[in-house]
Amino acid sequence: MKIVIVGGGTAGWIAACYYARFNENLKNEIVVIESSKIPTIGAGEGSTGIFTKIVNNHFTKLGINEIDFLNKTSSTLKLGIRFKNWNGDDKDFLSPIQPTETTISSVDSHVLVSHILGDYFDSSASGYLMNNDYSTYSNSGSTIMGHSYHFDAKKVGEYFKEYAMKAGVKCVDTEVITLNKNKTTGELDSIETPIGNVSADFWVDCSGFSRVLIGPMGGGWKSYSDYLPTNSAIPYIHQYEINETPKLETLAWAMPNGWMWQIPTQERYGCGYVYSDKFTTYDNAVDELIKITGRKIEPLRNIKFDCGRVETPWVKNVVAIGLAQGFVEPLEATSIHATLIQLDFLLTNTTNFNLEKESTIFDSNINRYNEFVGRFFDDIKDLIQLHYMTDREDTPFWKYCKYEMKRTDNVKDILNICKHRSPSMLDFNFYHGSGNWGVWCWTLIGLGHLTKEVAKNTLKAYNNTDEQILNTFNGIKNRNFKNSIRCMSSKDFMKTLLNKKLGK
Repeated sequence: MKIVIVGGGTAGWIAACYYARFNENLKNEIVVIESSKIPTIGAGEGSTGIFTKIVNNHFTKLGINEIDFLNKTSSTLKLGIRFKNWNGDDKDFLSPIQPTETTISSVDSHVLVSHILGDYFDSSASGYLMNNDYSTYSNSGSTIMGHSYHFDAKKVGEYFKEYAMKAGVKCVDTEVITLNKNKTTGELDSIETPIGNVSADFWVDCSGFSRVLIGPMGGGWKSYSDYLPTNSAIPYIHQYEINETPKLETLAWAMPNGWMWQIPTQERYGCGYVYSDKFTTYDNAVDELIKITGRKIEPLRNIKFDCGRVETPWVKNVVAIGLAQGFVEPLEATSIHATLIQLDFLLTNTTNFNLEKESTIFDSNINRYNEFVGRFFDDIKDLIQLHYMTDREDTPFWKYCKYEMKRTDNVKDILNICKHRSPSMLDFNFYHGSGNWGVWCWTLIGLGHLTKEVAKNTLKAYNNTDEQILNTFNGIKNRNFKNSIRCMSSKDFMKTLLNKKLGK
């Protein structure tokens, strides 16, 4: 089977690596079409724990490993997200990359106990390390627990391109002009490009917001604009101060009309302001950044987007992946996460490790995939909306979020449950890649929706005595202490990483 991926970048070249790992005998032809005329931003991007699995497990047969990845992509570790001033009180709350050890239980005792007696984020091993400036690498230079990455997306795309091409993937530098559909089957037979006609059996649209394949194929669009308030972003670069050691965390800083991200790579911060142009202008948004951060801001561009997803991501022999499939703004690093989950489902559940056309393209496969991806993106929409359910009402934007923005049924239900008991994994859709209780809990507590009183009442309802609660809390503290004495400080880790001595 000939597979053509339209669009390079992070999504396109990760997709190429996914297909290459199932193509050991090179019996299939895999081609990536990308255009050198289309610029990439590379302002800085974060990922979730799923990304470490493809680096350390999925792609090892391609020669990829974590030390190699970190060194070649200027990446740093990510232990979680620090949310700043989301309730308008200048306070922070943390969202660790790792869930608690009891997150899949009917009651998450570790997060509730930590919430009652200490800092709720200490219930996560990575949360404790993050807040105390440790890395997840031991003093011997080997990793000992979960983390993810911060990186320059342009360099990551180039990195996976290198390994995909070593594995036999071909690259063509051109652009799509027109699509040629089969008049009988409706499938995409070929595309016209400036350098000629390109045909394929199966097509993967990784063309980003352009959606050059899935749009004309009739994928449709489901907007989330009624439920998510932002539609614009201003990416920019901020250089480190002399002798500054960046924290191994993403900063999400609430602004008057949205929020700012700050992501540390080895070389500098990648930043951006995600805002709503219904409440402010581009020029005013830049002025807000300058005033609040105290920085000189030189925007790379102004990006417009519509939060939502393609209604039917797999049509005939064309499937959309990454931004071509959907975008639910950068909060919680859902973009690359979504790409990986889509590819996992596409290549393991629908192909059964077989890249032959007849065992891939049939109605049941297509229907299952479309149903899964639709549910997956709708669940992400709910998670992201939760972050805007705050006490802030100091600007028209935040008043809109608090009083006027339409709430999803799931968000309404979870917030109502928090008034009476702690939610648990049983209250969420639970499947590979889902943003369920293990992610929601940090924001529900951080924004004040799940109080200490409700947490304690929930534990009491499950027959936890005061002594048991204290013993559990002491056990968590003991675990965190043992972990911390094994780990490098974030400063020592960065020094080792920048000197290219990690893992040696």
